[in-house]
Amino acid sequence: MRDGRTVDLMAVVTQPDRPGHRGKLTAPPVKARALDHGIRVIQPRRLVGNGPRWDTPAMWDAVIRLHPEALVWAAYGGIVPKRVIDAVRGRAVNVHPSVLPRWRGADPVAHAILAGDRETGVCLMEATAELDAGPVITLLTTEVVPGETTGDLEARLARHGARLLEDQLAAYLSGSLRPAPQEGEVVWAPKLDPRGGELDLTRPAEEVARIVRAYSPDPGAFTTFRGQRLRLLRASVAGGPPGEHGTLKVERGEPYVAAGAGWLRLDEVQPAGKRAMSGADWARGLRDLEGATVPS
Repeated sequence: MRDGRTVDLMAVVTQPDRPGHRGKLTAPPVKARALDHGIRVIQPRRLVGNGPRWDTPAMWDAVIRLHPEALVWAAYGGIVPKRVIDAVRGRAVNVHPSVLPRWRGADPVAHAILAGDRETGVCLMEATAELDAGPVITLLTTEVVPGETTGDLEARLARHGARLLEDQLAAYLSGSLRPAPQEGEVVWAPKLDPRGGELDLTRPAEEVARIVRAYSPDPGAFTTFRGQRLRLLRASVAGGPPGEHGTLKVERGEPYVAAGAGWLRLDEVQPAGKRAMSGADWARGLRDLEGATVPS
Protein backbone atom coordinates (compact mmCIF):
# COMPACT_ATOMS: atom_id res chain seq x y z
CA MET A 1 0.00 0.00 0.00
CA ARG A 2 1.25 3.45 -0.97
CA ASP A 3 0.60 6.81 0.74
CA GLY A 4 -2.20 5.43 2.95
CA ARG A 5 -4.72 5.82 0.14
CA THR A 6 -3.57 3.63 -2.77
CA VAL A 7 -3.59 -0.16 -2.76
CA ASP A 8 -1.33 -1.95 -5.26
CA LEU A 9 -2.72 -5.22 -6.63
CA MET A 10 0.16 -7.72 -6.84
CA ALA A 11 -1.65 -10.75 -8.24
CA VAL A 12 -5.01 -12.38 -8.84
CA VAL A 13 -5.75 -15.98 -7.87
CA THR A 14 -8.55 -17.70 -9.72
CA GLN A 15 -9.83 -21.09 -10.82
CA PRO A 16 -8.45 -22.99 -13.82
CA ASP A 17 -9.82 -22.39 -17.29
CA ARG A 18 -12.87 -24.56 -17.93
CA PRO A 19 -14.22 -26.26 -21.04
CA GLY A 20 -16.86 -24.06 -22.63
CA HIS A 21 -18.61 -24.10 -25.99
CA ARG A 22 -17.59 -27.19 -27.99
CA GLY A 23 -14.97 -28.06 -25.38
CA LYS A 24 -12.93 -24.91 -25.89
CA LEU A 25 -11.21 -23.76 -22.70
CA THR A 26 -12.67 -20.53 -21.35
CA ALA A 27 -10.81 -18.30 -18.90
CA PRO A 28 -12.59 -16.96 -15.78
CA PRO A 29 -13.61 -13.31 -16.32
CA VAL A 30 -11.32 -12.13 -13.51
CA LYS A 31 -8.32 -13.65 -15.32
CA ALA A 32 -9.12 -11.84 -18.54
CA ARG A 33 -9.57 -8.52 -16.71
CA ALA A 34 -6.31 -8.97 -14.75
CA LEU A 35 -4.30 -9.74 -17.88
CA ASP A 36 -5.78 -6.69 -19.60
CA HIS A 37 -4.26 -4.60 -16.81
CA GLY A 38 -0.93 -6.41 -16.73
CA ILE A 39 -1.59 -8.06 -13.36
CA ARG A 40 -0.05 -11.41 -12.56
CA VAL A 41 -2.48 -14.35 -12.47
CA ILE A 42 -2.00 -17.42 -10.26
CA GLN A 43 -4.11 -20.20 -11.72
CA PRO A 44 -3.47 -23.75 -10.51
CA ARG A 45 -4.34 -26.73 -12.65
CA ARG A 46 -7.40 -28.73 -11.65
CA LEU A 47 -6.63 -32.05 -10.04
CA VAL A 48 -8.18 -35.29 -11.26
CA GLY A 49 -9.58 -38.17 -9.26
CA ASN A 50 -12.07 -38.23 -6.42
CA GLY A 51 -13.22 -34.86 -5.12
CA PRO A 52 -11.15 -32.60 -7.43
CA ARG A 53 -10.15 -29.25 -5.96
CA TRP A 54 -8.21 -26.34 -7.31
CA ASP A 55 -7.23 -24.60 -4.05
CA THR A 56 -4.25 -26.83 -3.30
CA PRO A 57 -1.48 -26.31 -0.72
CA ALA A 58 0.84 -25.50 -3.62
CA MET A 59 -1.44 -22.67 -4.66
CA TRP A 60 -1.35 -21.15 -1.18
CA ASP A 61 2.43 -21.59 -1.12
CA ALA A 62 2.61 -19.51 -4.31
CA VAL A 63 0.53 -16.79 -2.66
CA ILE A 64 2.72 -16.69 0.46
CA ARG A 65 5.91 -16.47 -1.64
CA LEU A 66 4.67 -13.13 -3.00
CA HIS A 67 4.89 -11.69 0.56
CA PRO A 68 1.62 -9.76 0.23
CA GLU A 69 0.63 -7.20 2.85
CA ALA A 70 -3.03 -8.26 2.68
CA LEU A 71 -5.46 -10.64 0.99
CA VAL A 72 -8.92 -9.97 -0.43
CA TRP A 73 -11.28 -12.59 -1.76
CA ALA A 74 -14.87 -12.97 -2.93
CA ALA A 75 -17.04 -15.94 -3.97
CA TYR A 76 -14.37 -18.36 -2.76
CA GLY A 77 -16.66 -20.87 -1.08
CA GLY A 78 -14.16 -22.19 1.46
CA ILE A 79 -12.01 -21.24 4.44
CA VAL A 80 -8.62 -19.70 3.74
CA PRO A 81 -5.97 -21.68 5.70
CA LYS A 82 -4.81 -20.13 8.96
CA ARG A 83 -1.18 -20.22 7.83
CA VAL A 84 -2.08 -17.95 4.92
CA ILE A 85 -3.96 -15.52 7.17
CA ASP A 86 -1.02 -15.54 9.59
CA ALA A 87 1.32 -14.73 6.69
CA VAL A 88 -0.45 -11.38 6.21
CA ARG A 89 -0.76 -10.78 9.97
CA GLY A 90 -4.53 -11.20 9.87
CA ARG A 91 -5.09 -8.58 7.19
CA ALA A 92 -7.36 -10.87 5.19
CA VAL A 93 -10.63 -9.43 3.89
CA ASN A 94 -13.64 -11.38 2.65
CA VAL A 95 -16.39 -9.73 0.57
CA HIS A 96 -19.54 -11.45 1.83
CA PRO A 97 -23.02 -10.88 0.31
CA SER A 98 -25.22 -10.68 3.40
CA VAL A 99 -25.73 -8.66 6.57
CA LEU A 100 -23.69 -10.80 8.95
CA PRO A 101 -24.30 -12.73 11.14
CA ARG A 102 -27.49 -13.41 9.14
CA TRP A 103 -26.76 -15.86 6.32
CA ARG A 104 -23.33 -17.23 7.03
CA GLY A 105 -22.38 -19.96 4.59
CA ALA A 106 -22.36 -20.99 0.96
CA ASP A 107 -25.61 -19.54 -0.47
CA PRO A 108 -26.46 -16.36 1.44
CA VAL A 109 -28.20 -14.59 -1.45
CA ALA A 110 -30.47 -17.50 -2.30
CA HIS A 111 -31.46 -17.98 1.33
CA ALA A 112 -32.28 -14.29 1.74
CA ILE A 113 -34.70 -14.63 -1.18
CA LEU A 114 -36.13 -17.93 0.09
CA ALA A 115 -36.81 -16.35 3.48
CA GLY A 116 -38.55 -13.36 1.94
CA ASP A 117 -36.03 -10.89 3.39
CA ARG A 118 -36.84 -7.34 2.34
CA GLU A 119 -33.29 -6.14 2.95
CA THR A 120 -29.87 -7.64 2.57
CA GLY A 121 -26.39 -6.26 1.99
CA VAL A 122 -22.70 -6.86 1.54
CA CYS A 123 -19.93 -6.83 4.16
CA LEU A 124 -16.21 -6.51 4.17
CA MET A 125 -15.25 -8.97 6.89
CA GLU A 126 -11.94 -9.87 8.52
CA ALA A 127 -11.22 -13.56 8.04
CA THR A 128 -10.93 -15.99 10.93
CA ALA A 129 -10.54 -19.74 11.24
CA GLU A 130 -14.32 -20.03 11.70
CA LEU A 131 -16.54 -19.71 8.63
CA ASP A 132 -17.92 -16.17 8.15
CA ALA A 133 -17.44 -15.36 11.84
CA GLY A 134 -14.90 -12.55 11.64
CA PRO A 135 -15.47 -8.93 12.67
CA VAL A 136 -17.18 -6.68 10.13
CA ILE A 137 -15.04 -3.91 8.67
CA THR A 138 -17.84 -2.11 6.84
CA LEU A 139 -21.35 -2.84 5.60
CA LEU A 140 -23.69 -1.64 2.89
CA THR A 141 -27.39 -2.54 3.03
CA THR A 142 -29.84 -2.61 0.13
CA GLU A 143 -33.45 -3.52 -0.57
CA VAL A 144 -34.26 -6.89 -2.11
CA VAL A 145 -36.13 -5.75 -5.21
CA PRO A 146 -39.39 -7.66 -5.90
CA GLY A 147 -38.83 -10.17 -8.69
CA GLU A 148 -35.04 -10.34 -8.34
CA THR A 149 -33.50 -13.76 -8.82
CA THR A 150 -30.37 -14.97 -7.07
CA GLY A 151 -28.42 -14.19 -10.24
CA ASP A 152 -29.80 -10.65 -10.37
CA LEU A 153 -29.13 -9.92 -6.72
CA GLU A 154 -25.66 -11.50 -6.72
CA ALA A 155 -24.65 -9.28 -9.63
CA ARG A 156 -25.93 -6.17 -7.86
CA LEU A 157 -24.24 -7.09 -4.57
CA ALA A 158 -20.99 -7.76 -6.44
CA ARG A 159 -21.04 -4.18 -7.71
CA HIS A 160 -21.72 -2.90 -4.19
CA GLY A 161 -18.87 -5.04 -2.83
CA ALA A 162 -16.48 -3.66 -5.42
CA ARG A 163 -17.48 -0.14 -4.43
CA LEU A 164 -16.85 -0.91 -0.75
CA LEU A 165 -13.39 -2.20 -1.56
CA GLU A 166 -12.61 0.88 -3.61
CA ASP A 167 -13.88 3.25 -0.95
CA GLN A 168 -12.86 1.54 2.30
CA LEU A 169 -10.02 -0.97 1.82
CA ALA A 170 -7.21 1.58 2.07
CA ALA A 171 -8.72 3.03 5.25
CA TYR A 172 -8.85 -0.44 6.80
CA LEU A 173 -5.27 -1.28 5.81
CA SER A 174 -4.00 2.05 7.20
CA GLY A 175 -5.69 1.38 10.55
CA SER A 176 -8.18 4.25 10.38
CA LEU A 177 -11.16 1.91 9.95
CA ARG A 178 -11.57 -0.58 12.80
CA PRO A 179 -13.59 -3.83 12.47
CA ALA A 180 -16.46 -4.49 14.91
CA PRO A 181 -17.59 -7.90 16.21
CA GLN A 182 -20.70 -9.38 14.65
CA GLU A 183 -23.83 -8.92 16.75
CA GLY A 184 -27.16 -10.74 16.62
CA GLU A 185 -28.45 -14.20 15.88
CA VAL A 186 -26.37 -16.41 13.62
CA VAL A 187 -28.41 -17.78 10.70
CA TRP A 188 -26.88 -20.33 8.32
CA ALA A 189 -27.16 -20.51 4.55
CA PRO A 190 -26.08 -23.99 3.43
CA LYS A 191 -25.58 -24.80 -0.23
CA LEU A 192 -28.90 -25.25 -1.99
CA ASP A 193 -30.02 -28.85 -2.48
CA PRO A 194 -30.91 -29.28 -6.17
CA ARG A 195 -33.81 -31.51 -5.15
CA GLY A 196 -35.37 -28.55 -3.37
CA GLY A 197 -35.96 -26.95 -6.76
CA GLU A 198 -38.75 -29.40 -7.60
CA LEU A 199 -41.89 -27.33 -7.15
CA ASP A 200 -44.70 -28.35 -4.82
CA LEU A 201 -47.73 -26.55 -6.17
CA THR A 202 -49.76 -27.29 -3.07
CA ARG A 203 -47.68 -24.58 -1.41
CA PRO A 204 -48.78 -20.90 -1.57
CA ALA A 205 -47.95 -19.12 -4.82
CA GLU A 206 -45.79 -16.55 -2.97
CA GLU A 207 -43.62 -19.31 -1.50
CA VAL A 208 -43.30 -21.09 -4.85
CA ALA A 209 -42.31 -17.84 -6.57
CA ARG A 210 -39.54 -17.31 -4.00
CA ILE A 211 -38.20 -20.80 -4.71
CA VAL A 212 -38.13 -20.04 -8.44
CA ARG A 213 -36.26 -16.80 -7.81
CA ALA A 214 -33.84 -18.34 -5.29
CA TYR A 215 -32.97 -21.29 -7.54
CA SER A 216 -32.43 -19.18 -10.67
CA PRO A 217 -30.12 -19.51 -12.48
CA ASP A 218 -28.68 -22.51 -10.58
CA PRO A 219 -29.38 -25.19 -9.54
CA GLY A 220 -32.78 -24.43 -11.08
CA ALA A 221 -36.45 -24.75 -10.11
CA PHE A 222 -38.42 -27.26 -12.12
CA THR A 223 -41.51 -29.35 -12.67
CA THR A 224 -42.44 -31.84 -15.40
CA PHE A 225 -44.79 -31.28 -18.33
CA ARG A 226 -45.89 -34.21 -20.51
CA GLY A 227 -42.98 -36.29 -19.31
CA GLN A 228 -40.28 -33.66 -19.88
CA ARG A 229 -38.52 -31.48 -17.33
CA LEU A 230 -39.60 -27.84 -17.46
CA ARG A 231 -37.32 -25.34 -15.75
CA LEU A 232 -38.90 -22.19 -14.36
CA LEU A 233 -36.47 -19.28 -14.54
CA ARG A 234 -38.83 -16.44 -13.58
CA ALA A 235 -42.34 -16.46 -12.17
CA SER A 236 -44.61 -13.97 -10.45
CA VAL A 237 -47.66 -14.19 -8.22
CA ALA A 238 -51.09 -13.45 -9.68
CA GLY A 239 -54.59 -13.32 -8.24
CA GLY A 240 -57.69 -15.08 -9.44
CA PRO A 241 -60.26 -17.64 -8.30
CA PRO A 242 -58.83 -20.83 -6.78
CA GLY A 243 -57.91 -23.62 -9.15
CA GLU A 244 -56.89 -27.26 -8.80
CA HIS A 245 -53.22 -27.33 -7.84
CA GLY A 246 -51.01 -27.60 -10.91
CA THR A 247 -53.73 -26.68 -13.41
CA LEU A 248 -52.55 -24.52 -16.32
CA LYS A 249 -54.46 -21.71 -17.98
CA VAL A 250 -53.65 -19.07 -20.58
CA GLU A 251 -54.83 -15.47 -20.28
CA ARG A 252 -53.90 -12.82 -22.86
CA GLY A 253 -51.22 -15.16 -24.14
CA GLU A 254 -49.54 -15.65 -20.75
CA PRO A 255 -49.44 -19.08 -19.04
CA TYR A 256 -50.45 -19.45 -15.38
CA VAL A 257 -50.41 -22.40 -13.00
CA ALA A 258 -52.60 -22.80 -9.90
CA ALA A 259 -50.76 -23.06 -6.59
CA GLY A 260 -51.94 -23.61 -3.03
CA ALA A 261 -52.98 -19.99 -2.58
CA GLY A 262 -53.11 -17.96 -5.76
CA TRP A 263 -51.73 -18.43 -9.24
CA LEU A 264 -48.20 -18.33 -10.60
CA ARG A 265 -47.52 -16.62 -13.92
CA LEU A 266 -44.74 -18.39 -15.81
CA ASP A 267 -42.66 -15.44 -17.02
CA GLU A 268 -39.61 -17.34 -18.31
CA VAL A 269 -39.14 -21.08 -18.78
CA GLN A 270 -36.72 -23.53 -20.33
CA PRO A 271 -38.15 -26.76 -21.75
CA ALA A 272 -35.86 -29.80 -21.82
CA GLY A 273 -33.31 -29.55 -24.62
CA LYS A 274 -34.33 -26.03 -25.62
CA ARG A 275 -33.24 -22.48 -24.98
CA ALA A 276 -34.75 -20.26 -22.33
CA MET A 277 -37.84 -18.44 -23.58
CA SER A 278 -40.68 -16.29 -22.35
CA GLY A 279 -43.68 -18.07 -20.93
CA ALA A 280 -45.78 -16.53 -23.71
CA ASP A 281 -43.51 -18.03 -26.42
CA TRP A 282 -43.67 -21.41 -24.71
CA ALA A 283 -47.47 -21.32 -24.48
CA ARG A 284 -47.79 -20.20 -28.10
CA GLY A 285 -45.91 -23.27 -29.31
CA LEU A 286 -48.16 -25.78 -27.53
CA ARG A 287 -51.55 -27.26 -28.21
CA ASP A 288 -54.19 -28.02 -25.62
CA LEU A 289 -52.38 -26.17 -22.85
CA GLU A 290 -55.57 -24.86 -21.27
CA GLY A 291 -56.60 -27.23 -18.48
CA ALA A 292 -53.42 -29.34 -18.66
CA THR A 293 -51.56 -29.96 -15.42
CA VAL A 294 -48.06 -30.02 -13.97
CA PRO A 295 -46.33 -32.13 -12.92
CA SER A 296 -47.42 -34.47 -15.70
